[in-house]
Amino acid sequence: MQTVCQNQWCKQQFEVTDDDLAFYEKVSPEFSGKKYTIPPPTLCPDCRSRRRMAWRNERFLSLRPCGLCHKTKVSMFAPDAPYHAYCSDCFYGDRWDPLSYGRDYDFSKSFHTNIEGLLSDVPLMMLYQAGVNENCDFTNYFGPESRNCYLMYNSGRDEDCCYSRGLIESKSCIDMLIGNGNQFCYECVNASDCYHTSFSQNVAQCVESAFLFNCRHCTHCFGCTNLVQKEYYLFNKPCTPAEFESEMSQLSSASFVADMRTKLSDLRLRCIHRENNNVNIEHCTGDYLINSKNCIDCYESKGSEDCKRILCSKLVKDSHDLFGFGYDSQLLYDCVGTGLSTSVAFTWICTSTSNLYYSLHCDNIHNCFGCISVRLKQYCILNKQYTKEEYEALVGKIITAMSAAGEWGEWLPWHMSPFAYNETVAQEFLPLKKQEATVMGFRWNETALPPPVANKTIRGSSLPDTIEEIPDDVLEWAIVCENTAKPFKLTKQELDFYRARHLPVPRLHPDERHKRRMALRNPCKLWKRECMKCRKPIETSYSPDRPEIVYCERCYLETVY
Repeated sequence: MQTVCQNQWCKQQFEVTDDDLAFYEKVSPEFSGKKYTIPPPTLCPDCRSRRRMAWRNERFLSLRPCGLCHKTKVSMFAPDAPYHAYCSDCFYGDRWDPLSYGRDYDFSKSFHTNIEGLLSDVPLMMLYQAGVNENCDFTNYFGPESRNCYLMYNSGRDEDCCYSRGLIESKSCIDMLIGNGNQFCYECVNASDCYHTSFSQNVAQCVESAFLFNCRHCTHCFGCTNLVQKEYYLFNKPCTPAEFESEMSQLSSASFVADMRTKLSDLRLRCIHRENNNVNIEHCTGDYLINSKNCIDCYESKGSEDCKRILCSKLVKDSHDLFGFGYDSQLLYDCVGTGLSTSVAFTWICTSTSNLYYSLHCDNIHNCFGCISVRLKQYCILNKQYTKEEYEALVGKIITAMSAAGEWGEWLPWHMSPFAYNETVAQEFLPLKKQEATVMGFRWNETALPPPVANKTIRGSSLPDTIEEIPDDVLEWAIVCENTAKPFKLTKQELDFYRARHLPVPRLHPDERHKRRMALRNPCKLWKRECMKCRKPIETSYSPDRPEIVYCERCYLETVY
């Protein structure tokens, strides 16, 4: 059926299919023998995604005291944010009881008002870090089994990595966006099992290479596109080892790297683009899908099946409208950072849960509703313990009241999010200008972090051109970003990396470098258009008005392979 988004600034038409309705019925809970059907959504997919993502701040970290031990710690919540937050040791410790904040449900108020009151009182996790990690304090949505990582997000099982997002099982990598199994790589987007590869995108099993696009199993290649199993190639032509080394030796120069970025951008425009970057999929639409089946309008997912509109979620089955995590989960709906769970809806950062609804920051709980920071419990409502019979009777009454108020079946409103819009992944995937965000009811944060303490301040454009010219005391300098004028400092870990790899130090702030990498990726959206070779209809993340040459998978493989 066709319906219209209820957001006043949107009013976009969208379709709710019979399969959607069947899914909502499947994930609807049953209490005291009665099923409480989750109704179709009132917002279009984009507005629902925006609402979810506005609850996930990965990158905007600051220092604030833990509310329990009072030690200064890294936090995703700003120092002046009106929320209580505990460091990981305290949050998971036994010095406090989340149920001590429990309260009766007040039927004279809306559910949103009830849980908003709880949210203002119950401590939250300062950072979301999973498992055991070593020397990884400045990381978020991160872990487990990692060591010596700095400013890493949505990543895990890494070692000696920094300034990256979506990096898994990698070692000694910097400035990466989405990758798995990489070593000694730098400034790559969507890289898998690569070694000593830099400034490249959509690469797999490439070694000792730089400035590649859409290359597989390549060694000693430079400035190449759409190559497979090639060695010693320079700008898509065979070269001698000496010619290759001559180009690679210039990577220590910042001006040379800047020129090569421009050349690679031109090469990308002229080369053939595959309709998507999916691998080993069956009946799927979306982009960057791996080993998945029956996934519709999904992105950056691996090992998933029978899903719709999931982003950055892996190993998920039979789920709709997710952002992040997943991992051995099924029957999830409208969740953020939720995983290892079954039959869960409308949650944020919940792990190892089942039959859970409208809950935040919960771990190992089951059969709970409207809880925050609760662990190892079941049959709780608003952090208050009930018997099974009491729980099911009360939840039924709450859902009935929520249905009458139009709250049941909808994720929490974005005005309740602890974060400003431009602090969250919503700004990365669905960017807005300040005025647009304000009109929509989002907050906007323009508070600048204090500048780093430094012995010297230098503009990025004034840095010595080559890494060989950079002195040791650069670690005491504040470098002023060429784009934003925001100052930043280098760490010894990254300076050692640049010197070992003969790479220039960056001229841009880490946030700007991340923004530049994000801009290289297509939006998480599909357009209907034709293959530019065989004219077959395709669905692709390349909009029809873009200049790239886009082929269907068959034509692309026939041309490249």
